[in-house]
Amino acid sequence: MQRVKLFKGLETEVEALEQQINAWAESEGAKIIQVTGNIATQSYNPAAKSGSSLQSNVAAASDVLIVVLYEKG
Repeated sequence: MQRVKLFKGLETEVEALEQQINAWAESEGAKIIQVTGNIATQSYNPAAKSGSSLQSNVAAASDVLIVVLYEKG
């Protein structure tokens, strides 16, 4: 039976996310069929002052979502 596992992280921590996924796959004995990812566009920073530049209105890191399709080992 195929299953789905979701992983969420930040674009500034992609290496840690990669390590987390690899450790999970090894510990579960998962046979990975497909990996899909998405990086969200940078979000509006509500703490930024009105009229400030676009750069200061953008939060520093975007969310990363990884979807792993696998079969349990």
